[in-house]
Amino acid sequence: MNTLTRITVGLDLTEMDETLIRYAAFLCSQSAIEQVYFVHTEKHLDIPAELIANIPAPVSEAKAMKQVIEQKVKFYFDQLPHVQVQVQIIEGSPVKEMLHHAKETNTELILVGRKLRLQGSGVLAQKLLRSGRVSVLFVSENAEPVLGRIVVSVDFSEYSMMALERLLHSALALPSIEIVCLHVYEVPSGYITLGESFEAFDDRMRGFAKEKFDQVLQRFPQLEGRASLKLVRQDTNEDLGGLIVLEARRAQADLLVIGAKGKSAAALFVLGSVTEKVLRHNDEIPLLVFKNRKESIGFLDAILGND
Repeated sequence: MNTLTRITVGLDLTEMDETLIRYAAFLCSQSAIEQVYFVHTEKHLDIPAELIANIPAPVSEAKAMKQVIEQKVKFYFDQLPHVQVQVQIIEGSPVKEMLHHAKETNTELILVGRKLRLQGSGVLAQKLLRSGRVSVLFVSENAEPVLGRIVVSVDFSEYSMMALERLLHSALALPSIEIVCLHVYEVPSGYITLGESFEAFDDRMRGFAKEKFDQVLQRFPQLEGRASLKLVRQDTNEDLGGLIVLEARRAQADLLVIGAKGKSAAALFVLGSVTEKVLRHNDEIPLLVFKNRKESIGFLDAILGND
């Protein structure tokens, strides 16, 4: 069952738009996506009347913006007649309007840019991560439209299993694509109370992870023959988000996937989740964050837990 048929692409009229439109077209060519909404939001669309007093038949700002975007979209989507595209210019708060649009159109995924050097603040990406329950794909400014190897961060929790399931049902993970399940683990300090050496307990944890991975293969038989397990030990005080990104780079990932918990309105102000750390350290690999649209966690859970 394909669960990815409608996506929304957030544009900001910068150089990043070209990368996002090209990447969206690539995804459509590789999957069963049927509808793409290209959305640009402006806080204020009206130009003061005195500034256009001497311009004969001025074109509205919204119409001019739409024409610029439509021209770029046409260049990449003319060869994809099976995909319906729509360009919308919306006035209001970018995050609020983007999430409202996603809800109204029942969008399953939002694509936004992850800027490093290009003009623009790029704060929309972080705000979208903290807000709403829709899944988000962060496309880096230098991302190439290639999808040969996908790295999925797994801790064998229900959220990482949700990410795997959503990925496999999204039609993005074609049979030819290699999937690397990255499991980062940490040897607990309490191992010394069990009378085992550090090395022995490390071996025990690796063996446990391999058993869990075998269970994953049984749960998702379509992974057989194309998925592998990569085990990485996290040392004390080592940043988990940075380590996940580092190992994804070493694996030469074309896409990094992670499953995240939803957050309630109060919990949106909590910083420091694993997902946010991955986003902060990652400026190269497209990052797909799957969320459960039916779930949100409370303020206390957000403080005590990681996602």
